[in-house]
Amino acid sequence: MKCKLEKQLISTTFHLKPITQQDIMKVAATMLEAYEGTVDQQEDTLQEAILEVNKIIKDGYGPFIAEASYWIEMNNEAAAVICINLWDKKPLITEIYTGKKFLHQGMASTLITKSMNTLKLMGYDELILNVTAENSDALHLYKKLGFVQG
Repeated sequence: MKCKLEKQLISTTFHLKPITQQDIMKVAATMLEAYEGTVDQQEDTLQEAILEVNKIIKDGYGPFIAEASYWIEMNNEAAAVICINLWDKKPLITEIYTGKKFLHQGMASTLITKSMNTLKLMGYDELILNVTAENSDALHLYKKLGFVQG
């Protein structure tokens, strides 16, 4: 899916933080928990999730765009995370996930909107992502935010 980047209004009480090396454990733990039992689950252990997050931020899927990648901390854990990498000269949402107990609070929308605004300011005009066809909640959210097939 893809979305033309335009300045988006954002109003949130969530505290968005940049992803740093010190955050890897929290970000990875939430990745493991968020995807557990879903069609998108790829990691089975915390160690595998840590390796995956490290791969993302160390340019394993193209250059990591740290300025547009964020996480929301709640109760000393990562409630939701977005990672953006550059793929074929276009920003790609490499990961977007929310911990199960934090679902349906608008965190993913907030993260995507903040990333879109940051990327627009950086001079990008489009954001792309891949989504599993069975993930109807994600598809609905992406369409609501302006993403289209293509």
